[in-house]
Amino acid sequence: LAIVAADTTAVGRVAGLPLVSSACEMASASYAATKETHPAVKAVCEVAETGVRAITSAAITGAQPILDQLDSQIAAANEYACKGLDTLEGKLPVLQQTVQKAACGCLQLHSNFVTSHTLIAYTI
Repeated sequence: LAIVAADTTAVGRVAGLPLVSSACEMASASYAATKETHPAVKAVCEVAETGVRAITSAAITGAQPILDQLDSQIAAANEYACKGLDTLEGKLPVLQQTVQKAACGCLQLHSNFVTSHTLIAYTI
């Protein structure tokens, strides 16, 4: 399988979107904080993490020969996905915002909607 930079793959580009990366950072921070606060949860999570690492390693090793044979198809699918992502990014500028900024924008939009409809109700 050819090695390509993460920012040239559809998966790398999606992971690099501010909305996605900030959501992942928030989830990771919550996960770490939960493990630190609850020792029993931490022990269970560490066992699960070890299992996931082992399964992932075995899956990658087993799948590599198949992935090598599908290299050109994977490259074509990646190119198609990147074109779709270009379109999506153009239509959804919120993808370029962090979760915090997008949430504030939603709250402001909701507040404006409620205020305008409340004023209309009072004038009727």
